[in-house]
Amino acid sequence: MGRRFAHPFLPALSRELAVPLASVQNVMALNAGIGLFSPLFGPLSDRYGRKPVMIGTLLLMSAAALIGALMPRFTVFAVVVLIFGLSKMIYDPAMQAAVGERVPYHRRALAIGATELSWAGSLFIVAPLAGFLLARYGIAALFLAFAALAFVSAVVVWLFLPSDQRAGTTTTTGRPAQPLWQVFREHPAARAIVGYSLLLSMANEIFFINYGAWMQDTFGLELAVLGVATTVIALAEMMGEGAVMAIADRVGKRRMALAGALLASAMYALLPPAASSLPIALGGVFLMFLGFEIAIVASIPLFTEVVPHARGVVMSSNMAAHSLGRLTGAVLGAALFRAGDSLLLTGAVAMLVGLGSAFILRRYLHEPEVEAV
Repeated sequence: MGRRFAHPFLPALSRELAVPLASVQNVMALNAGIGLFSPLFGPLSDRYGRKPVMIGTLLLMSAAALIGALMPRFTVFAVVVLIFGLSKMIYDPAMQAAVGERVPYHRRALAIGATELSWAGSLFIVAPLAGFLLARYGIAALFLAFAALAFVSAVVVWLFLPSDQRAGTTTTTGRPAQPLWQVFREHPAARAIVGYSLLLSMANEIFFINYGAWMQDTFGLELAVLGVATTVIALAEMMGEGAVMAIADRVGKRRMALAGALLASAMYALLPPAASSLPIALGGVFLMFLGFEIAIVASIPLFTEVVPHARGVVMSSNMAAHSLGRLTGAVLGAALFRAGDSLLLTGAVAMLVGLGSAFILRRYLHEPEVEAV
């Protein structure tokens, strides 16, 4: 939740902190790129346990937010936001690994989908809370609320998440963490995970980085209208996560992720020439992000079983691949849009990159034997 609060309120935050808007935007850009370093911290939960790492990162967020509330200055704000990003970068792979160890594979898509749905739905809580607190009391009150929420979350994890040392689990707590290079050398499927996630996110960002400009140029939308129209993306994300929760365990995680990647890839190429009206364009955007979200969420439970003894390393590498894909996709997408002066070339390239991710999933990644689908 702490990573999502700022985006709708960047102008208000820049006024509150008395800095140019570009300064706040640069902090958010650094926060988005911090996931590249996720593999450096992946072995932490493999070595020290999922639960201690999850609690530790939540307490780190709480402490950082408390400092931000006590010293509401731009430099402190920047450090706090980066600590939020670092904490999530460590927390997510540990949480996904914990789900992988505690939930049977035939029910794991439901569990992972629920965690992703809570992440997507957090914006519905954060946006009104942040707007109210910023307008009424300022950024100090907002950080104080985040400090309290993160602390309560840590207590909830401490009370309700079973400890790592439990009979019947495959947790690796207490064993030396396997080095990143060794995991990738010995397990080709781990390399395939990185390739799939890299290309999947790159394809989406190639298209999405130009989404606002294309919508405004094609349909003459004002910013306010564009913001409302873009809510179809949030709806698509939540429906995609719900679909994974409902059927991925029955039809197969790999099969559903593959269908999502193919749907998104098709929409990248079909949407620009077919969008003759705003409703058609929004419908295409909905299908695009529905497929993209399914491709991401359905693949996570599959990835948790690729190298069970090094889940922390694998899931942190998956996070880094998505971050690198978004970064390279943004650069490539902007260049393609300038070169082609339309979304046709951009959409075609995004489709090819997306199909590359689908090929890797189809060719190199398979359902584990515990669930033949």
